[in-house]
Order: sequence, then C-alpha cells, then structure tokens
Amino acid sequence: METDPNNRTLTITSTTDENVCFSDVATVAKRWMIDFSFVSLCQFFKEGKFEEFNQTISTLETIIDGSPHLNTEQKQKRQICGFLARIMHGKHLDVSFDRDERLSPLMSAVGVWASQKETVANRSLFEHVTNLLYVQSVAVCLEKGNSGMASSALKWLEEECEIPQNLGIKLSLIVNKRDTYHPFLLNFSWNRLLENIQTFLDRFLEDHPSDFLLQAASKVVKAGQETGEDSETQEASYTTNRSSEYSKVNQETSVLMRPKKKLLSTRNIHPWIPESGKKPALTFMRKRVSTRLTYRRASPETTLNTTSLSNTTLNTNATRKTHGRWPWDLDTALKAGVKRHGEGKWSRILQEHDFHGRTGVQLKDRWRVLKKAHKVDSS
Repeated sequence: METDPNNRTLTITSTTDENVCFSDVATVAKRWMIDFSFVSLCQFFKEGKFEEFNQTISTLETIIDGSPHLNTEQKQKRQICGFLARIMHGKHLDVSFDRDERLSPLMSAVGVWASQKETVANRSLFEHVTNLLYVQSVAVCLEKGNSGMASSALKWLEEECEIPQNLGIKLSLIVNKRDTYHPFLLNFSWNRLLENIQTFLDRFLEDHPSDFLLQAASKVVKAGQETGEDSETQEASYTTNRSSEYSKVNQETSVLMRPKKKLLSTRNIHPWIPESGKKPALTFMRKRVSTRLTYRRASPETTLNTTSLSNTTLNTNATRKTHGRWPWDLDTALKAGVKRHGEGKWSRILQEHDFHGRTGVQLKDRWRVLKKAHKVDSS
C-alpha cells in the first residue's frame, strides 16, 4: 500500500502496477456486502430461519452504519430489511422497534411498509399487504390472548392510519367477541401475509439484482465440482495461487521486512474480577427511530439511565482532582482531631470534620509536614 505526499489517499498496488484508490475499492466492496446480506436476509425470511435472520441483520446494520453515504437503492434495501425484521418478530408482542414501546412489531411494520409505496410497482399488491398488516396487527394480539392490546392496536390504526371504514368495523366486531377463529381472519391470515411479502421480494430482486458475490462464489463451487475438490479446498488453492503470483512480483523490489505484529494485544488491561460478577465494560443500548433494523425487548429494565451514569462519572472525576495548599482552618481541625483521638486515628478524624475530600493518607502526610515544621508538639 502507498500514500500520496499529503497522506490522504491510501492506494492498493496490484500485480499489474495499477494504483487504485482504497476508499473507492472499499465503497464497492461494502456495496457488494450489503447486496449479499440483503439476498441472504430474503432467503432466510423465505425459509423462516429466525436465528440466521437475526445474525445477518445485525451484520448488515453494522455495515450500513459504517457507510454514511448510501445511494437510493441501498436506502430502499435498508427500509425493506427493517420491514422484514418487524415481520419476523411480528408475533413477539414484547419486542419493540420504536421509541414508543406500546407499538408492536406489526404496528411498526405498517409505517415502514407505507414508506415503500413508491418502491412497490404493483398497486394491488401494495394495498393487499397493507390490509393484511392491518388485520394481523389485531389478530396476533387476539391469538396471544391479549384482547386489551388488540383494542389498543385497532384504535391506533383508526387514528394514525387510513384504514378502510368497513375493515375497521369488521375488526371491531371481532375484537368485541374475541373471536380468534373468525372466518374473516382466516381470509387475511398470517401465511397469506408472508406469501404476499415473498411475492414482493421476488419482484424486487428481479428488478434490482444483488447477486454478484453469489455468482462469484458459485463459480468457485462449480470449479471445485469439476475437479473433484470441495469448495473450501478450491478456494484455498485459488488464494494460494494468487499469493504466489503476488510474491514473485514483490521479489524484484524486496526490502527488509519487520517482524509481524499481532493485531490484538494478549495483555488484559481491564481484567474481569470474578468476585464482582460483572465485566468492566458497559454496553449502552442505542435508541433508534422507525428505521432501526434490530429490535429490543419492550421493558424499562433494558434501558440504561445514561443521565445517572453521566452524573456518576462526573462525581467520580470530581473526587480525583488534586487539592491545593492546606488552609489554616483545616490545619486547626487536624490538630484538634489528633488531640482528641490521637495520632494515627485518621479515619475517626475524617468522620468528625469535613476535609474537602482529602483522604486519611493525606491527613497523615500533612501531619508529618506540620511536625517537621515544628508547628505541632512532636511528642
């Protein structure tokens, strides 16, 4: 790698001696990673693989957070991923994606889906999914035996969304009767919602191909099948060949290399003390608006009070500040304390008088100074 005279542009030198700006390469690589993660999410959604879906969407969120400048297509994919995350957690009423923890995942999905109106080419499909979301936002609450939450969800839909009047009346009757198996709910079932969303994803992927990395990986797998090697062996062989070619080029301009350094230190700077039962690092939960991809449990215990933590930090720092010269009144108090309790009883002396944050060791040191200066009776 090389840098320009101003140390601002990091470049990669290939075997063809062509310099490529690292930032440009990183941008393209991140775009491919976003595309691959998006396709993987769609596949896990289709197969209903919950754990794999959650792992992938956490990775995708990390990549997106590291890419401040997203193009229009990437923003669309982020919105779709956020929508899919809410659907995957649709039946988990204790999960929240919004600042307002009263909103269930499906209620939150209604707003995200509404923002995709221009993305969905088929108007009929968009409206059908919208109505399915309305119905399932209420039906899931009834299915979980929470009729009160079902009533609240319906009220929220009527106030915040453009729910059709006849649909609202029908849902109101179902909620009042608590009829979980009403034929109307069967016509707007959970499985139908998933099927229609899958139809939308298939059409979106047709219009926005995101399979470059998949195609490259397919070539490696296919080549391995033709040679009788598995994909891992084929990939290792490909990497070794590339490394050999690169090393031959570097031999012409070889220089003395420094010993390789470890990427991570093996020294534990902040060890975990088993007696404390806690690791020293604090993890702050980041609050997000409706575009968040990952979820959090809708419980007040899961949110850290950052204000109190900040105050604690400030108070801790305040006790660590160094003190100036000892004022005469503290010297007087120290002399009186030693006279009353005796030399060496620093903890008792501290309890009796406010020494402005000074410790017993500091009192001991000050007493030694006073004795050397013959300001107190050394006996």
